[in-house]
Amino acid sequence: MLDISIIGANGRRLDVSGRNAGAQGVVIKAGQLQGILNPPISPEWTRAARERGGRFKSVTYPWRDIAMGLHLFGDEGPMDIEQLDGLLDQMITIGPDEWDEDEQLARIVVKSRKDVRRLFIQRYDSTDLDPEFDPTLEGEQYLNPIYKVRSAQPFWEGRPVVTHFEATTASASGTIAVSNPTPITMIQTWVLTRAQWNIPDVSWKGKKGKRFPGGTHANRIVPLLPIDSVHAGARINYDPMRLMLESWSGTNLLGENAGRQFFMHKIPPYTPRTLLPISYTGAPAGGARAELHQPRLWPKPFGGELL
Repeated sequence: MLDISIIGANGRRLDVSGRNAGAQGVVIKAGQLQGILNPPISPEWTRAARERGGRFKSVTYPWRDIAMGLHLFGDEGPMDIEQLDGLLDQMITIGPDEWDEDEQLARIVVKSRKDVRRLFIQRYDSTDLDPEFDPTLEGEQYLNPIYKVRSAQPFWEGRPVVTHFEATTASASGTIAVSNPTPITMIQTWVLTRAQWNIPDVSWKGKKGKRFPGGTHANRIVPLLPIDSVHAGARINYDPMRLMLESWSGTNLLGENAGRQFFMHKIPPYTPRTLLPISYTGAPAGGARAELHQPRLWPKPFGGELL
């Protein structure tokens, strides 16, 4: 059984399916949940002028739209129907609160037997709501709004994994673990403290579940210039929508590194646990630490592991 909850932008929680469904007076309506399983895909094909057939070129993933019908029962929980309706509007917002830097968008959270995954959502259209009677009357107290929500990042987020390498000496070398058990290419992030780092950026080969560093850049190591006290630390972002190399305060460091440090290789789907070499020199007293942040993105709220 799947336990499904909605965590609002205001921090409030509604258990809408599963073992605690309806505890707050709201449940998902059967047959009114669309778009929650498979993400949208946009494959691109190409064809030469005289070519028979065509060739697959690439695939991209646009945002995900979901229609979510809910039962609101004002006479079966701690709030009446007006309070429940208002609460949902405050939970599932149209966009971020520009005055509250700490607010997160609403998210759907699904707990299965093996994992907990979440999908951030926001309203993109008016809510469908056409009651056949006055829902506020005593004895009625029922609404069935259908929320039209959008997830800008279309994949379900599982529990992220963070591995690290650290030492207390001025210089050190060793290994750091990386893996990707999901069917989605992983966009990793490095978080580095002060030192002069040598970061692995290898290419990969091999069958699903048996990937290994291979190909043209099987042994690629990227040397960074020293990260000093002015920068405090650095991040390496493989996400093309962010600065590739930045200080902890968000300063672009790629230019300072003379453009030599270009990071290329994301982690393929179904990559087993692999140890990659890493080292540093010139750390301050206390040593240095590198963290490799590895998101777990899944097409569906459950399953997807390699069989």
